[in-house]
Amino acid sequence: MGRGNFLHNTYERVSHFEEVAEFISRQVLEIKCDIETQKLSSDTDYACHLVFKLSQKCRGLQCPVKVQDLLHRKNKEFQYIYFRSPRFVYLQGNGRVPKYIEDGLMEVIVWEFNSGNNDHVSMSLKLRCYEGNMSGLIVYGIEFRPI
Repeated sequence: MGRGNFLHNTYERVSHFEEVAEFISRQVLEIKCDIETQKLSSDTDYACHLVFKLSQKCRGLQCPVKVQDLLHRKNKEFQYIYFRSPRFVYLQGNGRVPKYIEDGLMEVIVWEFNSGNNDHVSMSLKLRCYEGNMSGLIVYGIEFRPI
C-alpha cells in the first residue's frame, strides 16, 4: 500500500488478514505487488478485490475514485470504483460498486488480469479521490479470485 498517513493494526483481526490500515488524510492510494502465478491456475482471468470497511467517522468517499494502471499508461484507460454504493449509477461500463461480504466488510474489484504462462504478474495501481480524501477508509487487504 501507499506510504504514510495511515494507521496499522488498529482494528480486530478478521479471517486471514493479519493487519489493517486506516487512512487518516490521503487522496491517493497506491497498490503494488508481484503475483506468483504458479499459485494460480494457468491462463485464467482473475479479478483483484480490495477488501475494506468504512469507519464510523468516515464522512467522505461519496464520489467515485479513479483507478489507473501505472504499468500500462500508454493505453490511458482507467476505471472508476465506489467505496459506498451510489444512489444513482451512471457507469457506461467503466465503474464498479462495492458489495458486502461478511462482518461489515465490503469488497470492490480494482483490477483484472490473466495469469498467462509467466512466473509472475506485476500490478501497480493508483487510486485517486478527487473530492475530499480517503479518511476513514480501513483497508483489510486484497484477494485474487478467478472471474
